[in-house]
Amino acid sequence: MKILKTLSAVLVFVLCAAVAAAQTETPADLFRKGTELYVAKDYAKAQESFKQSLDQDPNNSVTITNLALTEFQLGNKALAIGLLRKALDIDPNLEVANAGLKFALTQMAIKEVPHQLESYESLRAKLLQPIPLTGFLILSALSLFSCGWVLLSYGGRRKKALESETTLPGFPLIGTLLGALFIAFTILLALKIYDATVLRGTIIEEKVSVQTAPGDKAVVILDLYGGMEVISHKTEGDWVQITYPGSLTGWIKKSSLLMTR
Repeated sequence: MKILKTLSAVLVFVLCAAVAAAQTETPADLFRKGTELYVAKDYAKAQESFKQSLDQDPNNSVTITNLALTEFQLGNKALAIGLLRKALDIDPNLEVANAGLKFALTQMAIKEVPHQLESYESLRAKLLQPIPLTGFLILSALSLFSCGWVLLSYGGRRKKALESETTLPGFPLIGTLLGALFIAFTILLALKIYDATVLRGTIIEEKVSVQTAPGDKAVVILDLYGGMEVISHKTEGDWVQITYPGSLTGWIKKSSLLMTR
């Protein structure tokens, strides 16, 4: 009986030591390990290390990018695209993720689906996505400050001219231009804030059928393909309602979608 208790105590000690040893690997350790495995072209093990690192530090855009590159090497191109978009949503200035996304998109087979690209989506791709929220805040503040300084300076010169009964200064066109820039940057800032509230995801399967309703027996309205970005609305069980920008709204399996925001 004493031997059994002793063995049990030893077993508990060994298990606790193993757990403690496993917990000593920090996200940085796991990231470094994954990078070394990636360089060694052991992509399956690199994938595991990057995922473990993200379990502890889920919003690390660099780790997400490295996992995306690993998934691409493993042949999961659509998933890689989704992960790269997720990394860029966290850090729009991450050049490696931006270059990786552009390259990965060129490797996907081009599929045509009925859609009409909306003006907002074009504006989003060209201006809203590349510039972070802080960028629009700074541009709005600078244009407001510059416009205010020019107009106040003009007001001072006009007052002095009236007091001395001399020729009034011409209205500063640059002040008008700065005011227009302030309005434009403020509108873009508002759109950027709005865009941050829109939930988006990427199709990670080769082909997905969009249905009129959740459930396996609903009518299919169109097909979407891996790498396409969609807007997510609501979920119902294993299904999620999505919209392909410029096209129709329908339902797909949640497992077919990687949320990038």
